[in-house]
Amino acid sequence: MSTEKEQTFEFQSEVKQLLDILVYSLYKNKEVFLRELVSNAADALNKMQFEILTESGLSSKDEELKITVSVDKKHNKLVIEDNGIGMSKEELIGNIGTIAHSGTLDYLKKISESPAKNQVDLIGKFGVGFYSSFMVAKEIHIISRSWQKDSPAWLWKSKGESSYSIEEAEKAGRGTRIELLLKKEEKEFLETFQLKNIILKHSKFVPFPIYLEGEKIERQDAIWTQPKSKLNEKDYAEFYKFFENTQEDPETYLHLSSDAPVQFASLLFVPKTSFELLGLMKTEPGVDLYSKKILIQKGSKDIMPEYLRFVKGIIDSEEIPLNISRETIQSNVRIDKIKKHVLKKLLEHLESVKSKNREQYLNIWKNFSKNFKEGIVSDYDNREKLSRLLLFSSSKSGADQLTDLKEYVERMPEGQKEIYFLGGADRLAIEKNPALEIFRKKDYEVLYLTDPMDEFVLDHLREFDKKGFKMAESADIPLEEKSEVTDTAYLKDADNFLTYLKTIYGDQIKEVKISKRLTDSPCLLLNPGDGPSVQMEKIMKMVNKDYQISKRVLEINPEHALIKKMVSLHKKDPAAVSLKNLALQLLDNMKLREGILSDTEASIARIQQIMLDSSDQT
Repeated sequence: MSTEKEQTFEFQSEVKQLLDILVYSLYKNKEVFLRELVSNAADALNKMQFEILTESGLSSKDEELKITVSVDKKHNKLVIEDNGIGMSKEELIGNIGTIAHSGTLDYLKKISESPAKNQVDLIGKFGVGFYSSFMVAKEIHIISRSWQKDSPAWLWKSKGESSYSIEEAEKAGRGTRIELLLKKEEKEFLETFQLKNIILKHSKFVPFPIYLEGEKIERQDAIWTQPKSKLNEKDYAEFYKFFENTQEDPETYLHLSSDAPVQFASLLFVPKTSFELLGLMKTEPGVDLYSKKILIQKGSKDIMPEYLRFVKGIIDSEEIPLNISRETIQSNVRIDKIKKHVLKKLLEHLESVKSKNREQYLNIWKNFSKNFKEGIVSDYDNREKLSRLLLFSSSKSGADQLTDLKEYVERMPEGQKEIYFLGGADRLAIEKNPALEIFRKKDYEVLYLTDPMDEFVLDHLREFDKKGFKMAESADIPLEEKSEVTDTAYLKDADNFLTYLKTIYGDQIKEVKISKRLTDSPCLLLNPGDGPSVQMEKIMKMVNKDYQISKRVLEINPEHALIKKMVSLHKKDPAAVSLKNLALQLLDNMKLREGILSDTEASIARIQQIMLDSSDQT
């Protein structure tokens, strides 16, 4: 039998330009050449699988479809082989010798005019995975035999310069064998542990077994591509454990697939544990971007918003090219559509968990509430959806219970127009705040903000269900009750006492006035308007020591026994030193409660004097 002798062919001009470029700038990480070759092998196996299903009388129908990777250290050779559909001579010329994609000339023109850092983005648009092998190989041999009956085998050879050769060869069965004669400096790709790590990193979900030096590499089915009806809770849990290399089940998961406007499949998990909450470093993004079950980007920062970095899983779309770069991802319209759709569905899923399984959601909230709050501050487009995930302690929830904003609004009595909140170090401290007295009397619920971030969140949120947020310590809340004091002479004396206090306090406060909201406390400090709370201002003071705490409004309760005593003392002797000490200490007590008392030594000395005066009277 005669065989066809070696023939030499010139590469298509575009390929020549490409080969010149890719050695320097196509990929930032050379290891992806193996990803590309494995992906090509998987495509060939997929096509063969289709032929086996549709063609009768094929030989080797029962042969395992597989990918084999082996090394020959003596000859610096790396081999990737498949028993897929194979290629004829014409297909070798068409698939390897040319780039049969429209617009290639235009792209290469742009590449030649672009800085090196941008060239990878352009090349990624039409896919040249095989050629990436020339980054590590000084010469490449392809031995391929088509699945078609009586097809001969062909040997394709090239050193990646201006030409390649093809000649008839010997090969027992169908498929393609690629031999990379590695450059001296690329010997790391002859080490099995290195090859295994690369395969597990990029290709562990390829739907065909991969053998490395005869050993079958552990793999998992890409269950995100399977119908949800064929999967159960155990399937999802086992996949998560494999994917995250953990023994812990996920808290919840979301399995999505879509054909329009962009085809993609996605499987996302919320972990049971937050490593950030444990005090470890900030979590890296946990959602990987795939194309045709091949990893494109590990922990993509562009497919999910940064505040959802705790979410783990995969987004896979055949409409995304394998060679897409991060810069191209950021501007890819398809990816943007996928991102919006997935994010919408994920937030809806979390809200559904909150409604249907509160105990489960409470664990999610315990671990990732900080992330949701970050989202309120940073993600304007999804602020409303995120607001439905927020939980708060409140005056109508038990000590160990939390409520959401929807539940708060549903409980609002007729006449209440705003959602009230009050901040403090903890629930106990907030409940002792005199500002709550009028709200208890009117049966108005107040949210307790124990996290310093909460006020930032509500400030960005502005409103919920068309109800604005209002600080319970605001002086301008129209909640005042009519005074029960009817003694006009006493009221006149109280007004004179107010004038005295204004003189004593000077510019320490903005205003002193009679309170119509206090029932049990002698006085309280209020925020003059819609400015930041004292808790927020203390944080600002920590950041900037020159920051000045806002002047507040002091309200006094004319019905309280202490205030009555001070009014009487003022009427008797306005110049009494003991009265001045009492007045100054009254304000200091409020400052101390709010944590803004600056001169503690003066306050202590004054208390001691008041104690001494009291003991002299006994």
